[in-house]
Amino acid sequence: MKGVVLDFNEDTSRGIIAADDGRRYEFAGINWLSERYPGSGMHVDFEAQDERAENIYLDPCLNKIVEKDRMAAALLAFFVGWLGFHKFYLGHKQPATIMLCVSLGGLLLLAIPTLVMMVIGFIEFIIYVTCSDEAFDRVYIHGNRDWF
Repeated sequence: MKGVVLDFNEDTSRGIIAADDGRRYEFAGINWLSERYPGSGMHVDFEAQDERAENIYLDPCLNKIVEKDRMAAALLAFFVGWLGFHKFYLGHKQPATIMLCVSLGGLLLLAIPTLVMMVIGFIEFIIYVTCSDEAFDRVYIHGNRDWF
């Protein structure tokens, strides 16, 4: 059966899938059989057992796999983070545009807003460097977290 992951709680390792038959099925993390970590909005193929989903796989035809390098994002954050280029790289266009406009506009206003954007870029550089590839992928790519 096909469906979409509505929610997955890492702490309890439990989630919910909305299936094409209009019903919702609970699942446990142990039933997740794909390499990528489960996340909201992922299209899956699974076996329905009563009110539970088992043998859950990602549907490769409907999930676009985005590969972004953590270290590339970290280097962009370090060197041009104040302009938001690392956010453009990660596909977060709205926060990237905000950082770019505030930084460039801040150059006219005694550079204080630009300095704030530099601090934000440096904080995000530190976060990207210190987190694991799996955590980076889960939080900033699939989780779509815009700000640190």
